[in-house]
Amino acid sequence: MKPSNMLALTVLVGIATLATIALLVYRLFVLEPPPTNGIPQGLLTAPKLSPEAAQKAVDNIFSLNLPDLAGRPQAIAQWRGKVLVVNYWASWCAPCVREMPALSRLHEHYASWGVQFVGIGLDDVEKMQAFVKTTPVSYPLLVSDFASQSSVLEIKGLPLTLVIGRDGNVEMTHLGPVDEKMLEPLLNRLIGR
Repeated sequence: MKPSNMLALTVLVGIATLATIALLVYRLFVLEPPPTNGIPQGLLTAPKLSPEAAQKAVDNIFSLNLPDLAGRPQAIAQWRGKVLVVNYWASWCAPCVREMPALSRLHEHYASWGVQFVGIGLDDVEKMQAFVKTTPVSYPLLVSDFASQSSVLEIKGLPLTLVIGRDGNVEMTHLGPVDEKMLEPLLNRLIGR
């Protein structure tokens, strides 16, 4: 084969490859956008809550009355006066699932010092029940959804964790996974250790 024919064939193959890739990208992302489990794309990532938004959220959180996994209503206000760690999560959220064993260990360790962890699942109760069968959690899990929580808290992504002091003031808000190294110093300060 002549070098000029080989060059022409190589160029044609390259153009055909690029056209195929472009068509696949168009079909995947324009005609069929990636699934988000019904969650608007803008809710999947976002910055940290402002102090004003966080304090408003705390006031609203204490007014919540949500069902637990057995369907029994639980008032968040029952934990007023304790250090309260509220974690918004979902079973489909990989970072949420990864952080839950650490949150469960922290709850077991700090419960006797008046620290209460509460998980608010923005998920189907059946999916949450299946999750706790494989990943036991030592703190109460309550059931909600994005729509009903939008009036309480502007949730921009998951996991979202709020730490509320005994006095009802916001001590921390964190969008993204948390771990023991992040929470222990704050919890120790809040319980006076």
